[in-house]
Amino acid sequence: MIAGKMETKVWVFLHRYGKVDQLCDEIDVIKPFIVSDETQKYAVFIFDWKKRVGTNTIIKTEERLGDLHCDGAIIIANRFSSTASDMAEHIYKHCNCKIILFKQKEIDQMLACNW
Repeated sequence: MIAGKMETKVWVFLHRYGKVDQLCDEIDVIKPFIVSDETQKYAVFIFDWKKRVGTNTIIKTEERLGDLHCDGAIIIANRFSSTASDMAEHIYKHCNCKIILFKQKEIDQMLACNW
């Protein structure tokens, strides 16, 4: 079910924070993980692209959250455009929906820590 190296790292990382499932929706190209505990539920999208993740991806992610019944989203990618970061902040301030951006390097560093 977990396709690539980056997905495997994320799977390991997310298990530190709660129960993890991966959705198997045949329609979606990007199949999100769902990480949840007793108080919150987040969709985790992994974009293992060479290009930067931009505002269009942030907007589409926000739209998906309603369908997934999640409190927010975590987007993991190699790079983000500066406008994507601004868009995620704008959504949090004005739509009461949290979208957290992580670079793959940050996940690697957190996995390297023994906490």
